[in-house]
This record gives sequence, structure tokens and C-alpha cells, in this order.
Amino acid sequence: MKKLVLGLAALLAFGLSGCLNSDNGPTYDPEAQLEVDKEKIDLYLEENDIQAEIHDTGIRYIITAEGDDTFPEEGQVVSVDYELYRIGGALLDTSKEDLAKEEGVYNSSRVYKPLEFTIGTGQIIPGFQIATLLLSKGGSGDFYIPSVLAYRNIGSQTILPNENLLFKIKLVEIEQ
Repeated sequence: MKKLVLGLAALLAFGLSGCLNSDNGPTYDPEAQLEVDKEKIDLYLEENDIQAEIHDTGIRYIITAEGDDTFPEEGQVVSVDYELYRIGGALLDTSKEDLAKEEGVYNSSRVYKPLEFTIGTGQIIPGFQIATLLLSKGGSGDFYIPSVLAYRNIGSQTILPNENLLFKIKLVEIEQ
């Protein structure tokens, strides 16, 4: 019996060592994932007859309101209102309290106001920053963000790994 237990323990240890070896698992390839992301976004846009511009990063976007032609630059602090959706799906987050309550994502422990961040500092996901740079003050748009420019293969509390996202963004203010 003792030999059986030792044999099972050795087999278990060997099996676990294989699981812990990071060289054996699949590796994350952002270039390959970007191609998958773009195909999924393009299919959604085609199926829903949505005409979008294509940014060289892979972001698909529609400017829904033109601003005043004042664009943010690196180092400037911007304020934006936003809505974050699953592509073709539910609202996940927003800076707008009324919308959060209406859509059932309200969180009483947070403050609902425009998001402030500094361009070029990595404070936010890359796709959100790129999208903001495409807007002028007062402008707004819909931005289909590939997962590689969002939460990648990690995900977040409500965002799945490799999930493409739709951000609706309005550039409210650019601090000079």
C-alpha cells in the first residue's frame, strides 16, 4: 500500500511539474490575435451593415459628432465621457450615472463623472487612448477595439480574455 501511495504521489508530482512549466503551454501571440480580432469585428460590422473607418492599429471607428478641430496631444490631460459595451451586447461600464442606473450596472461606491487621464502615460488601455486621439474637443465616436489593444488575453472583472470591445467616447475637455 505504501508503494502505491508513493507511486501515486510521484505521478502527481510529475504531472504537476508539467503543468507548471510555462514552455509547454500555448504562448500569447498578439500579432496572430490581432488578425483574429479584426476578422471578428469586421464580421460583426458586415452583419449589422455598419460602415466604419479603419485605423492602422486595427481599430474600427465611426465619428458620430465632429468637434471643434482641437485635437489632444501627448502630455495633455483630457476628460472624456464613455460607454463600454460588449460588441453586439450589454453595457459593461460608463461614466454616466443615469445610463448606469438605467442599464443595471450602477455602482454606488464609485463617482460618475468624465474620466480624466494624461495622453501618452499608459494610464489607460492603448485602444482607448488611440480612440481619444482621433477625436477633437466636443467630438464623439464609436470605437471597435481589438482585444490586443484592450485587456488582451488576461481580461478584467467583467471582460473576457481576448474580448473585443465597443467604446462610445465623447471628448469633453482638453486641458491646455
